[in-house]
Amino acid sequence: MTSSAPDHRPTVAVLGTGTLGAPIARHLTGVASVRVWNRTTDRAAPLSEHGCTVSHSAAEAVADADAVLTVLADNSSLQAVMTDEVLDATTEGTVWVQSSTIGVSETQAWAVRAAKAGVSLVDAPLLGTRGPAERGQLVVLASGADAALEQVTPLLDSYAKTIVRVGEAGAGTRLKLAVNSWLLSLVQVLAESIAFTRAMGFEPETLFDTLDAGGVSLPYVRLKGGAMAAEHFPPDFTLTLARKDLALVLDAAADTVSMTAATTALAGFDRAIALGHGGDDYAATYLAVRAEQ
Repeated sequence: MTSSAPDHRPTVAVLGTGTLGAPIARHLTGVASVRVWNRTTDRAAPLSEHGCTVSHSAAEAVADADAVLTVLADNSSLQAVMTDEVLDATTEGTVWVQSSTIGVSETQAWAVRAAKAGVSLVDAPLLGTRGPAERGQLVVLASGADAALEQVTPLLDSYAKTIVRVGEAGAGTRLKLAVNSWLLSLVQVLAESIAFTRAMGFEPETLFDTLDAGGVSLPYVRLKGGAMAAEHFPPDFTLTLARKDLALVLDAAADTVSMTAATTALAGFDRAIALGHGGDDYAATYLAVRAEQ
């Protein structure tokens, strides 16, 4: 993404302007000319006030773009958006930064399709939710060819606190699933611990203070535990999406590791979703634990 013209700004197409995609697009305007597209146009339209160009189609957005960034809910969404028509509309040498959380085999399949279209895939899932995205403090798990990574690093820097480079395309997805196995299992354990604390006659704050005093707490305990204590779950990351990620973890672990904690968490998430909390933050798994008391 360099040019002999000193004021050259790369063109980036952002496909998916939801919880993470919209703030990422806003940050990118500081270093690039940004086109945005979303299947629900109303979610992309406000970005025009932040210097983005709203495209009428994904193919229009990616045409002649230096880089394409996808921030979509799941692999089925990715399949619906990154059709052959859209891939054919890219310019040879375009770098595709794929930041949707999908599975290991799916990432490999996309790498093959991208290569056939002359596109370099950078597999770059994200750690962080709405708040870090708004502040430009996401963690990017970037994997891909060195040349492609170097090309898009200035773009990633605009919305990342840290870029973790982890090897060839696909390594980012594998690391993201490993992180999610810990993170999502932890929130289920936290939900059960808070419910158990109340059953033992104490308020959650007593648990939090005692964990702090014993040096065995984490900032995450008060962040998600506080939501559970207040039973207030505005979505940073929905329970439905968290459930999708846990299923990807278990699929990747099949025949290799016995994922008892993740399996238990998945069952807890399913119970909470069945109670109608799929659109709430994933800390709402607490409500299913509480309902069982």
